[in-house]
Amino acid sequence: MAFGRSTTKVAPSKYPKVLFHGLRSAQLLASVVVGAVMFYFIYHLNHDHWQIPWTFIFFTVASLFTIIALCVTIVMHCCIGLNPRLNLTINSTLWAVWAAAFGMLWWWASKTIFNKCDVEHWSGETGIMVCRIYKTLFAFGMLGFASTTLALALDLYVFKKATRLGKYNAMQDLDNKRTTAAFHDGDSQENLAGLNAQENRRPGQAGYALPEEQFDDDTSYRGHHL
Repeated sequence: MAFGRSTTKVAPSKYPKVLFHGLRSAQLLASVVVGAVMFYFIYHLNHDHWQIPWTFIFFTVASLFTIIALCVTIVMHCCIGLNPRLNLTINSTLWAVWAAAFGMLWWWASKTIFNKCDVEHWSGETGIMVCRIYKTLFAFGMLGFASTTLALALDLYVFKKATRLGKYNAMQDLDNKRTTAAFHDGDSQENLAGLNAQENRRPGQAGYALPEEQFDDDTSYRGHHL
């Protein structure tokens, strides 16, 4: 027994490494930035006793759930292997939340986002800072939505590929079993034919038999002495 050798086996990943980790990094970056912006806005809105918009709630949920999902799935990926079906379900849920949040931001603040952040459109330095924060939210919200969409497409591709490969392997195993069974049946028939041939070649059931010439010699010799 070898000591110090790790016996933990991880299932091989079906995901392309560069694309898989690149999309996850983009999701993480977008979630961290959007989460920070949301906490900033929610803090000041609560402080001034303003109602929190649904857009901010959806962005907060999307960013937090994405960070949690990325942490859980990367641990699974490193320890036991990531199931494409599970990751497809997770990214489908995250995609729905990101789509709702980004869609509401586009509908609610599109005019604000595409305007310049200057004194003509915003009153003072505080307004200009809020304008820049909105543009940051829009940019990283788009990044979060786009990266989650691509991650979902990657999950779907890997899941279909794994399903198709699984069906092929199952059919191949069935063919191998049929071939093995036919091979054993042929061996059994050949063995049975060999046994029948040995039975037919067996001289008799009486044991050792003397040739007739030797029997005649023996009887005549004994008669001579008698």
